[in-house]
Amino acid sequence: MFKINNNLKIFLLILTALLVLFFTKGKYGEFSKSKSIQSCMIAQKKILKDKSIEEIKVFCEEEINKNIK
Repeated sequence: MFKINNNLKIFLLILTALLVLFFTKGKYGEFSKSKSIQSCMIAQKKILKDKSIEEIKVFCEEEINKNIK
């Protein structure tokens, strides 16, 4: 077998970790965004009792998307 030097092992470990983080970012980022919108909707419904759920959903989606960019 071949011998891998210590610096190469560290480099491969860091590279693997970055790849895993890159691929999980999309999956869990969308989950987090969805939870943020739901939390916003609950809070807005408690504050604005006269608005419909659809109006509140549109408002929250716009605000969350604006803050993400």
